Amino acid sequence: MDDQIMSTVALFLLQVFLRYNGIVKMFIINRKELEREKTRSTGGRFEVSNRHKATFLLFVAFVGFLGSYPFHESFAGGLIASTCSAALIGGLADWFAVTALFRKPLGIPFRTEIIPRNRERIFEALIHMVEGELLTKANLKEQLNRFDLTELLFRHLSDAQQAGDLTRFVSTKVTQWSEHPKAVEVMEDAMKIIFMEVPLAPVLADHIESALDKGHAGRLVDLAVDELKDLIGHPAVTPEVIRLIKEAKQNYESGMKRRRFFNESILGMTPETLAVRLQKDMENFLAGIHDADHPLRLRLLQRIQEWAEDLRRDPVRQQKVEEWKKRLIERLHLRPMLEEVIQGVRSYKNSAADEEPKWLKLLRSRFLKLLAEWKGDKEQRQGLDRIIKEFLFLWIDEKHGELGKLVEENLQRISNDELVELIESKAGNDLQMIRINGSIVGGFVGLLIFLLTFWMP
Repeated sequence: MDDQIMSTVALFLLQVFLRYNGIVKMFIINRKELEREKTRSTGGRFEVSNRHKATFLLFVAFVGFLGSYPFHESFAGGLIASTCSAALIGGLADWFAVTALFRKPLGIPFRTEIIPRNRERIFEALIHMVEGELLTKANLKEQLNRFDLTELLFRHLSDAQQAGDLTRFVSTKVTQWSEHPKAVEVMEDAMKIIFMEVPLAPVLADHIESALDKGHAGRLVDLAVDELKDLIGHPAVTPEVIRLIKEAKQNYESGMKRRRFFNESILGMTPETLAVRLQKDMENFLAGIHDADHPLRLRLLQRIQEWAEDLRRDPVRQQKVEEWKKRLIERLHLRPMLEEVIQGVRSYKNSAADEEPKWLKLLRSRFLKLLAEWKGDKEQRQGLDRIIKEFLFLWIDEKHGELGKLVEENLQRISNDELVELIESKAGNDLQMIRINGSIVGGFVGLLIFLLTFWMP
């Protein structure tokens, strides 16, 4: 019977807290918040008004009973006395019941102070509701899926001050970590492990396909063509072209005087003139590749697309890329570069506070640039949002059990008096209505009983 009463009380409290949006505040309540809740509740007129109404009804019932009892043998006197006595009994009973939830009415210890005595059961019910009903894993993930987390992230980081705070936080952690005696060794091993463990072919395929979709591959072709064009037209290349032409001319003429006479006298094909003409023709040909419909340009883009597909599907091509990556890593000497980086970080830590190293400036500028690129790229934002949510989902799966402990820790900080004050501030108005209803219903029942029994023999 006691368990049933406590379950009912706990359910009532949950409903009240949910109705007044106070359930979440209970998990993080502190003394300052409790004082603010008390101020808001006592400043409202409705709770005080209902308490005064309930007390006024009891006073009216008491005065009415005293004034009418000497005339209770008459119809009018008996009707008023019966009504007032029943209203007085009902109001006093409900006053005792409401007060017994929080305190000891009239100093009676039996079955009183229900909430303070059973706070652990109430807390268990609240914790169970939070873990098992309100903030379940599924509910948390569903709520996260409703929001674009990148919008919140960009809104927070778009502020230059926030970006500066973030980079300063990173620089502080980096400088602290750089003091570790094995920092260089750990970084070198970590980078090699990352490079060796991460397949290079899919990464290259993703970047190539992304470049093709966004038109970056075309700009890469233009850049390569311009560089090749500048190389061919460079004055230092002309002597080498002349040398090649002379070798080809000698092989063609092969001691035949008629060919030599015809080439030099009639056609004027000296090695110098041929070299200049050949360079000019090659420059014109390369310039034509800038045309979006040029056959060679289309062929190059198609070959790049095929190469990206081979990187994703062809095991032989993937194996060749991995072998090339391994050879590169074996020949790559990371330690001197990492030592220079660590030394730069350490020198920054020992320098004046207002001096900012180049790597930190580069980190901030690159971060802001990357932020601007992601903010305007819907596809990348969706990918970032997906990555953030996957990380949060894993964190929820791993740490969800800590939620109940967190709620319990915050609830245990609340003393019995604070718990009583908090619940009264949230549900006091409704509880005072119980007293009012008790007096009214009691008086109505007393009136009916008097009418039914007055004419009985």
